[in-house]
Amino acid sequence: MQLGWINFSKEDRQKALDVINLLSEQGTVDELGIGTVRDAFANCFFPGTSTVQTRAKYFFIVPYILKDAVDGRYGKDIERILTEIDADEKDCAKRLLNSDSKVEGVIGSRVLPKGWVSRRPSDIYWNGIKRYGIFCYKDLSIQEYILSAVEIDNQKSAIKYTKYTYDEEENNTDDTDAGNIDSIKFWSLPSYDTDWRDNLTIDLTKEESEYLNRQIKRETSGSLLEYILKNKIILDEYDSFESLRYALSDKVDNETADMIKLACDFNNLIYMSRVRYNLMLSEGENKDALSEWERLRNDIKYRAQVNLDEVFLKLKLINIRTKKFLCDIQSAFMTEDIDLADEIIRKRELHLKGSARAKLMRTKEFDHSKWVGGKELDYRFFNARRIINDIYNWR
Repeated sequence: MQLGWINFSKEDRQKALDVINLLSEQGTVDELGIGTVRDAFANCFFPGTSTVQTRAKYFFIVPYILKDAVDGRYGKDIERILTEIDADEKDCAKRLLNSDSKVEGVIGSRVLPKGWVSRRPSDIYWNGIKRYGIFCYKDLSIQEYILSAVEIDNQKSAIKYTKYTYDEEENNTDDTDAGNIDSIKFWSLPSYDTDWRDNLTIDLTKEESEYLNRQIKRETSGSLLEYILKNKIILDEYDSFESLRYALSDKVDNETADMIKLACDFNNLIYMSRVRYNLMLSEGENKDALSEWERLRNDIKYRAQVNLDEVFLKLKLINIRTKKFLCDIQSAFMTEDIDLADEIIRKRELHLKGSARAKLMRTKEFDHSKWVGGKELDYRFFNARRIINDIYNWR
């Protein structure tokens, strides 16, 4: 699939790049085009997370940097502010590595100190920061926030200048305007020291942990994520999303339990399709795929039993071609017509990518010992587990 846009401004360009970045996240390899369903489930269970988030501390490092960036220290030129934000994020990564060279989850650790990442922490965490109410204006991009903050500062300066230019009677309206401007609050953050960069570590402080815990529970009410935090569920006890299902299905509310079951049923159907895809791509030589198919083949009908109408209804999805593919592959598995299932998979990839890019059209070009694409759907369980563990294990 090719994406393009008219480059009216750098803000428009960044919005388009954000979409492309979402399509290229780690863990989102989607050879069969079911990503919209997978992500809708993930957003339902673990809102505010993404597959490229690493540690909870970035829910604070990014706001601290962005808040500081518009306090006047970098002037009012937007391009300079954006450049300084990028430099500041890189500097924080270096500080985190200097505090502990073996620390996990530092963005850019593989390319520092000489290089830096194309997708910054602020890009990765911005949606989550807005989703959890840490940033108060959910419709604004980072660039729009900076523009707004600079404009407000300019208006405050103009009103302050006018106040000392005209007499008090003529300035009543300006004072009212100033009050309106002063009421604008971009951030909802706990208090933090101005020297927060000194002795920076990846661990949350007690105040940060309590704040993030509270914000997530308040802003994601009714989600599985809220339930886990509210009940202090230790996710290290579970090695998969499905294992979490069996532990919590009789504890969560009925609606959540039904959604979890639906997601696991959907995973069963997709995983069989992915196994078949790898068998075709490797021309039957991939040992993992062979082993998995032997394990699955006696339960094909059972594993294909997902209510796809309910999936699309509950997730509020409208994608006719994706649903048709899913219904077709389900029907093939239910009748145990594996040749038909393979043909449906082949046609699906061809439709998504075209003959030039479809891997199944050029199987000889790939290492038949390697698995291609995802395996079991975890719906961001492991990413959420890392964030939750950070909240539990504050410094």
